[in-house]
Amino acid sequence: MLEKAYAKINLSLNCLNKRDDGYHNLESIMLPISLHDAVEVSINKYEKEDDYITCDETSIRISKYNSVRKMINAAREVFDFKERFNVKIHKNIFLQAGLGGSSADAGAVLRAIIKLLKLKPTRQQIIDISIKVGSDVPWSFFSKPALLLNKGEVLEEIDHKSPFKVLLIKPKDGCSTGEIFNLIDSYENVKLCNIQEVKEAYINDDLDRLDSIISNSLQEPAIKLVPQIQEIIDDLKSNNFKCVMMSGSGSTVFALSKNKNDFKKTLNKYDKLGYETCECDILS
Repeated sequence: MLEKAYAKINLSLNCLNKRDDGYHNLESIMLPISLHDAVEVSINKYEKEDDYITCDETSIRISKYNSVRKMINAAREVFDFKERFNVKIHKNIFLQAGLGGSSADAGAVLRAIIKLLKLKPTRQQIIDISIKVGSDVPWSFFSKPALLLNKGEVLEEIDHKSPFKVLLIKPKDGCSTGEIFNLIDSYENVKLCNIQEVKEAYINDDLDRLDSIISNSLQEPAIKLVPQIQEIIDDLKSNNFKCVMMSGSGSTVFALSKNKNDFKKTLNKYDKLGYETCECDILS
């Protein structure tokens, strides 16, 4: 069973108060993009004690604590299946990038397990299982444009096909999600946007309006750890790109356009500098 694990960008992200469970309450519009990992899942008929997870990205340490293993165990607790699985992950999504790569892989694995075992979970069961793995994982299972609330378990899907193309540029250094959230906890004034205004502008394909109202609460603390983020943002804005912002907890910077041809010169420039780059579409 082969599943595509789609990356995301946060069109805006408000980081609100820290919860008693250690998570933060969030408001975010998350959009699936065509950049994706490939996740192959099969039932291991010869193994009864463990699941086998492999990845072709050697810098990732596969351990019992990774998102995919957490997902399998969380699903097993709910559905009480005995099967063990082989999971092979082919990485394309940048690492420590704010693009939701590990969450996407976990969501893809749950989709595959449901299909392989012919399970019939409710939407709420899927969300309850996924949120145990991470705040982005419920969204990653469905991979549709949506407004996320609370710690990520409340999803309001946005039924809209966007014409925007996405440019991604990741600095050579990545960001640790844990470090970024720990840093923002020390902030007295956190930058917030009107998330409903952002949603309305997105639905109306109003690029100029989006450019003036989107924001990411985590961008400022991330820049303190990876100053290259600000350098990329400044460069893209000086070249008249719209909606230039960091995605998620960073360190990838994105820009939007209605024409991929606008990206060619910039892609070539950053490719030569050894940055990770991509041009992709927003999926509906």
